[in-house]
Amino acid sequence: MSYAEYAKHYFKMPDCILFLLLTMVLLAVVYIIFYVFSNKVFDGELKIQHEFFSLSERFYELIFSGCSIIGFMAVYYLINRFVTAGAFYDFWSDYKDYLLLVFMIISILLNTFLDHWLVRLKRLDKSEMASIRLTGMLYMIIIFCYIKFIYEDNNYDMFITYFLTLMIGRFVYFDASFKDFIECMKQAAKNIPIMLMALAFLGILCLRGYSTDYLLKHNGVITNIFFCHLYIVVAISVLHFAVDIILNNRNKKNQMDRKAAKKYKRGQADVRRARNPIQDIQDLEDL
Repeated sequence: MSYAEYAKHYFKMPDCILFLLLTMVLLAVVYIIFYVFSNKVFDGELKIQHEFFSLSERFYELIFSGCSIIGFMAVYYLINRFVTAGAFYDFWSDYKDYLLLVFMIISILLNTFLDHWLVRLKRLDKSEMASIRLTGMLYMIIIFCYIKFIYEDNNYDMFITYFLTLMIGRFVYFDASFKDFIECMKQAAKNIPIMLMALAFLGILCLRGYSTDYLLKHNGVITNIFFCHLYIVVAISVLHFAVDIILNNRNKKNQMDRKAAKKYKRGQADVRRARNPIQDIQDLEDL
């Protein structure tokens, strides 16, 4: 298939819209789970909303990290597969290891764009951001292990080895301490439930895509997983702002209700103070 045929297939109506709607429905389910959990753990609307957005931003960062990593890997895979002759093939054959480093830098920039500009993550500090990105690496390792041992595709062994090395290198450096390692692992372990939700999210999208032939098997598993991540990113960029607007309006309404209640109480107190002297006079007359 040519590039035009691929584009025509993936943007074909109504398949494209239906796949996006499914992604939004699944993301809405994620929001409901986060809100129910926050509501059970915390008391007070502001605390509940803070925890809800904190969990949501952890989920976003996991998806953004996975999308950025798997994006450059999909490009690397597609070039290796489809570029088999010509001047660019010669250039690629000679410098693909160096270009892999360039792709890594681009993936970092893409991740920064997604979590700083597309959806600005306001409630995660640096340590939380680092821990969720570490969980994102584990997320990718699980995906590749599934591809190799269950899907039985050996085309990604190099990537699995690369990520194992990257995860080890994340901690094994000359001035690292065992205490730092344990602390970082504890922080990352807190994100495991969110990672499992993301894997289930991705699995449902892939199942739907392959069962309807919207995701093309011959296009490579890694490419199809990247497309699923792109859909999730689009859904996040739409629903996050919708939820933010809804909750902000709810906060404003609650604030207005509280102000009205306070104003009413002050008015009642003023009435009581205004009536007290008259009542005192009446009481004296009765005597």
